[in-house]
Amino acid sequence: MPESEQFRIGAEVRGRGGEVFGEIRYLDVSRDSHTLTHLAVEERGRLGLGRLVPVDDDHVRVDSKTHQIEFRGTMADFKALDPSDVTRFVTGTEAWERYGDEQVVEKPEYDPLPGEQVEGSSVPGFEPVGTSDVVPSGDVEIGRRAHVHAGSHEFGRVHGVVTGPGRHVTHVLLGEWHRLRHTEVAVPFADQDMLDDSGFHFGMSKRQIEDLPPVGR
Repeated sequence: MPESEQFRIGAEVRGRGGEVFGEIRYLDVSRDSHTLTHLAVEERGRLGLGRLVPVDDDHVRVDSKTHQIEFRGTMADFKALDPSDVTRFVTGTEAWERYGDEQVVEKPEYDPLPGEQVEGSSVPGFEPVGTSDVVPSGDVEIGRRAHVHAGSHEFGRVHGVVTGPGRHVTHVLLGEWHRLRHTEVAVPFADQDMLDDSGFHFGMSKRQIEDLPPVGR
């Protein structure tokens, strides 16, 4: 796979000085052009504080030997990017105290009175927090739970993608099912293959994918 770059779910994203900015939680891939558009990067253990990093030469560099992903900016630049999560909760409740302003992307237009029974909550003054991922229009979110289809079969676990020129997805890194055990294969993602909200759809058969050679990292 010459001139290729690997983007693995769970991989660290570092700054130029080696500082860890976070790890990839999911990937955004265009459903039509099959290009990798964004990395959803967040600090480990801090769900809901991620940023959408555009996958272009101004923001991302990948070391061809180590596959280390570098964010080409400062921490301030990183924090200025669009959030990868939307968190909703009612101000003035316990949720507000738990999460604080830094995690608020969207909030109601009113403040409840002290001790007010919040609609949808069985505990006075408390509203559970709802966090959802942000996926740009026209893209599909690819995480570890993304589905893989080969004919009528659904199997495998997505580890990441390999891209070529223009960050076009050329292979899907797939592993951890009964034939592969704990090895991994790079499944070619051809122009006739499809990507939609239900996952990857390959023209290859399940047997053909299982017979692919393991990938060496």
